[in-house]
Amino acid sequence: MQQIITEDIVKLQPKWLLTLPRRLREGIFEENGYVRVKKVKGRLILEPVRILSYPVRRYTEEEVNNFFALDEEDSKKLRKKGLI
Repeated sequence: MQQIITEDIVKLQPKWLLTLPRRLREGIFEENGYVRVKKVKGRLILEPVRILSYPVRRYTEEEVNNFFALDEEDSKKLRKKGLI
């Protein structure tokens, strides 16, 4: 599948403000939404970000591994079936 590239030239306003043209922002960004800005090899990349209204906990790698750890019985069953 070929990606269609859409581009426009916009003028930077005082205090470095710019307006994203409607045809570029529609379907990607929400009005008053949040945007992640990354600088990669001399380019700026804009990505929409959704902020959750509730707290989200980050799990450590150890906690994730413990969560997915198999008990001995499950491990034997999966080995028997050749799945691990």
